[in-house]
Amino acid sequence: MTGIDDLMPKSNDGWAKATRRSQGVADRGLDGALKAYYTRYFPAGVIILVAAGTIGGILVLGGGPGDWPHFLVFGYFLAVLGVVIGGFVYNAKKIAPAAELGKIDVLLSLEDEERKDIRRQVLGKAPIDPDHLVVSRAAAVQLRKNLATQLVWMSAYPFVLIPQVIGGDGFSSWLMAAGVAVIVTGIMFSVRDFQRAGAFLTRTAESEAAAAAP
Repeated sequence: MTGIDDLMPKSNDGWAKATRRSQGVADRGLDGALKAYYTRYFPAGVIILVAAGTIGGILVLGGGPGDWPHFLVFGYFLAVLGVVIGGFVYNAKKIAPAAELGKIDVLLSLEDEERKDIRRQVLGKAPIDPDHLVVSRAAAVQLRKNLATQLVWMSAYPFVLIPQVIGGDGFSSWLMAAGVAVIVTGIMFSVRDFQRAGAFLTRTAESEAAAAAP
């Protein structure tokens, strides 16, 4: 029993540090910021940039309106550039201010199994531990912020491969198409985890408020 008893103070100290780091961590509107990006700014920007790049390619290199499919690569290149730059700006101006994250990962002081258990709780894969709700909610906010940033960046990835899907021949075209499918699947999984973490925050909001009440 001595070994187990020796581990208890260390574990308790880790949770105490995690609880302190969790103070002030909060979601200030990540749902709205990410939704606005994917429903307004991203599609509008892609349409404008692909059209501008394609038309610009026709005008610079010469060609008629009927040749536009051959110049799509310029449109996609401009779209990638625009989405990368726009994503960087949007993340800094909209995504980052939509969450109070604290200065450090709230789970840093916990053991590997404890971190994994918190993540499972946040994603709805394990029962919620009411004793560490402050920590798990803060971890959910930090996870959602990381996923939101990741989703903004990932929106540019398909446009790197799509021109090779369209202009490639045979095996290379199919290979690039498979790459696009993998990227889209990754985006879908990230969206799923983002929504699950949001659902966790919604489910536990009343419990946290009750615990904080005098």
